[in-house]
Amino acid sequence: RHWQHYEVAYLILAGLATPLVLSVHSIVSMDFAVSQIPGWHTTIFPPYFVAGAVYAGFAMVLTLGIPMRAMFGLKDFITMRHIDNMAKVMLATGLFVAYGYGIEAFTSLVYAANPYEDYMMTNRMFGPYGWAYWMLVITNIAIPQLLWFRRWRSSIGMLFFISMSINIGMWLERFVIVVVSLHRDYVPG
Repeated sequence: RHWQHYEVAYLILAGLATPLVLSVHSIVSMDFAVSQIPGWHTTIFPPYFVAGAVYAGFAMVLTLGIPMRAMFGLKDFITMRHIDNMAKVMLATGLFVAYGYGIEAFTSLVYAANPYEDYMMTNRMFGPYGWAYWMLVITNIAIPQLLWFRRWRSSIGMLFFISMSINIGMWLERFVIVVVSLHRDYVPG
């Protein structure tokens, strides 16, 4: 009987949490998308932010779950099958995020024909904070590509490294979106 109550509560909370995550990240991304700042007013932000939230969420769960699994002897509860499936979800959502980065660069540099968008993307890549952009690309796109290989997905140490890389990369993403987009905002010099 207690297990039935648990399952009902679990289902209700999952049903409430899913639209909450989608709505919160969509609304936050729309706050950016409707602004006048170059690099922010783009329609790719809502799905890109939601995919990024799932990507970062799974990375954080692995970052916390891997040490807890070892420290508290939870190997029977958090199995390698669970970890492998989480790695596959991170790979899939990471590809959505990489697609978002690619579309953002393509739109700014090729498609938009807007000098402000063009400058913003060039500044992100080669300006004073270019290191943050390229570290973002390495930590969020390049390193997670190791998840294609079962050998790396089954290595707990490598999965911990990859999940930490994604956590750092997602922090850098927010830094690049906010700081780099604003640090030379319409300054005449």
